[in-house]
Amino acid sequence: MSKISTHAVVRCLGGFSLELRGHPVKRWRAGKARELFLYLLINRGRTVDRDELHAALWPDRNRSAGSSSVKVAKHAVHQILSGEQAAEEQPAAEIVFNEYGYTLKVHDAWLDFEEFERLCNEGHRAAARSDRITAAAYYRRALELHVGDFLPGESADWAREQQDWVRSLALGAADFLLQEALDRGELPEVIDVCRRTLDIDPYQEDVYRTLIQVHGDLGQLGQARSWYRLCSARMSNGLDIDVSPDTQRLFERVLRVHDAPAQAAVQPPGRSSGQRVTTP
Repeated sequence: MSKISTHAVVRCLGGFSLELRGHPVKRWRAGKARELFLYLLINRGRTVDRDELHAALWPDRNRSAGSSSVKVAKHAVHQILSGEQAAEEQPAAEIVFNEYGYTLKVHDAWLDFEEFERLCNEGHRAAARSDRITAAAYYRRALELHVGDFLPGESADWAREQQDWVRSLALGAADFLLQEALDRGELPEVIDVCRRTLDIDPYQEDVYRTLIQVHGDLGQLGQARSWYRLCSARMSNGLDIDVSPDTQRLFERVLRVHDAPAQAAVQPPGRSSGQRVTTP
């Protein structure tokens, strides 16, 4: 990735970090300063009502105690954002308060999740006009940026909503790239995209079926068996369900083909239909 020429660089994908003029912020001066900054960052440009802030960040405190906590956290964020600039310079971002609430105004900052969403949106637009090459290029760049969940480990409701949204965009990008690789019959690329998809969401059972089929087509029965076992374990341990009958039937068919070399010899590698495996 090229060097980012902004006063602030905020990363939330795969973990949170903030850099101001190339210097990482390592300490936040108040208990909720970091959370206040992130909440307002997600809602940047929008005035957030004080009651909304209290409910999101201090759900167990009364309103008067929450008001004091907001002021302390706001002051800490202000000190952090203005700490790496000359007195006459505009900060990369600032929290503005008025009678209606608080607004985070971003003046000169690069946000990884904002850029990720922009790339996905550009991919959607290119796909809508049937420009698959351009769409794939945008989606690849988006997935390069998506190095992990949005604020992994953060369990507050406001963070989970953003996590779900970012994950859905990443899965949409991966799904497009998977279908595009299948259409071109690029089986190694299909495998790579499938693995990337499962990094985002390990419970995509249709992706396991694609891996089982592709490895079967390539004569890699051990790999097909490994993916089937991993799928079964994750469905059982993570979702408390069994693999679907479709997955079971596909795996049994791959085993039968492997056990019948004469039949397998007349089967062309890959899948001529160019479609993801959903039903064997």
